[in-house]
Amino acid sequence: MFNPARVSPYSGMTRRKELILLLLLASVQFTNIVDFVIMMPMGDLLKKSLDISPAQYGWLVSSYGLAAGLTAFLGVFYLDNLDRKRALLLAYAGFMLGTCCSAVVPTTRDAELNYWLFIGTRVITGLTGGLLGGLVLSIVGDVIPVERRGRAMGVITMAFSLASILGIPIALTLVDAFGQNWHVPFYGVCLISLPVWVLSFRFIPPLQAHLALHKQGYHRMETIRAIFSDVAQRNALLFSITLIMGQFTVVVFLTPYMINNVGLAQTDIKYIYLTGGLCTVLSGYFIGQMVDRFGRYRIFTIFAFLSVITLLLITHLPPSPLWLVLIVGGFFFIFISGRMIPANTITTSLVEPRHRAGFMSLNSACMSLASGLSGIIAGTVVYQATETSPLEHYAIVGYLAVGATLLALMLLRRMKAIGQSLHPGHLSGTTIPRETSIHDEPF
Repeated sequence: MFNPARVSPYSGMTRRKELILLLLLASVQFTNIVDFVIMMPMGDLLKKSLDISPAQYGWLVSSYGLAAGLTAFLGVFYLDNLDRKRALLLAYAGFMLGTCCSAVVPTTRDAELNYWLFIGTRVITGLTGGLLGGLVLSIVGDVIPVERRGRAMGVITMAFSLASILGIPIALTLVDAFGQNWHVPFYGVCLISLPVWVLSFRFIPPLQAHLALHKQGYHRMETIRAIFSDVAQRNALLFSITLIMGQFTVVVFLTPYMINNVGLAQTDIKYIYLTGGLCTVLSGYFIGQMVDRFGRYRIFTIFAFLSVITLLLITHLPPSPLWLVLIVGGFFFIFISGRMIPANTITTSLVEPRHRAGFMSLNSACMSLASGLSGIIAGTVVYQATETSPLEHYAIVGYLAVGATLLALMLLRRMKAIGQSLHPGHLSGTTIPRETSIHDEPF
């Protein structure tokens, strides 16, 4: 049986230090998420301000994800050779620089020039911010024992919720206050990120224990060989891709749909994210506890099926009052974020520590590429005759998201079956221990 203490050399870290570490990592995730997701609630505003089509908007949103996917993939080859803390601080500094560039994009009469300059700044941000997600999850996987990791992932996942509760509503309020100026949120992210970087430098300890494993002999391609020689890890990467496509295809055009089809105003959009964020903050910790108590596979399956219902509801909403939209949106955010907690717990448990940052970086690359492709696919499917006319074919996007979610469930069942039949896996004839839980047997 796998011994978490043997694999986690940080098991002696006090609970107080663990909490400080988790809060700082959640803060890094918070700023990174706000920078990315703020593009979507400003979707209708950006389309009109930059005078772009749905397809062009899809590419604008996707530019960050595609750049993040590229750099996260490259991170597979070197992140496991670095102190986790140093890598995190360097990547976060680059992310702040890219966000600052987005904030100072000039506003000229040449809308096409503005569009391409904005895409350029999003690429810069993605090239550095793309490393953060994998690094954060790697640190959690290294430091937090598997029996408490579900709750730890709940804390990290709450960064998404706080981005909805605080980040997006505050950002959209500032946009309204400054005359629909879409630059303002990026200035805000820069101001918040600086003290987070300083506190991380001060309080996150050096994270080098995984480097000792490399002294036994390590090659840059070892992580790649470990991943692609292990059928469970290959399926885990496909699982992450389908899971992300099962939500971002819908989220990318959620705001334009709510404004042009459901009948909400731009000033109403912040209430959707505020309500959804509050719901997921209240549910996130309890879902983490459910993962630890009942098993990550079982909880994911339940929330995946529940998310299918809300995917269909939110992509078929007719003109509706705000209160009804908030109810549907609240359940949508609960079930979408709820399935990510067990999913992250599953993926971090599939790989040993010396390969964890490389695997999670590749996993992050796949997720970033999936989010980028989601925007492109949704932008290709959705059609809008004029900037104020209703969006067409958004329901088709919902069906695509449901299909991706069901495919993720099929992959999860395959991962489960492989894990039971090939305990515990192999790499070049060497046994690789995987983290297991007594609650992981049944779905």
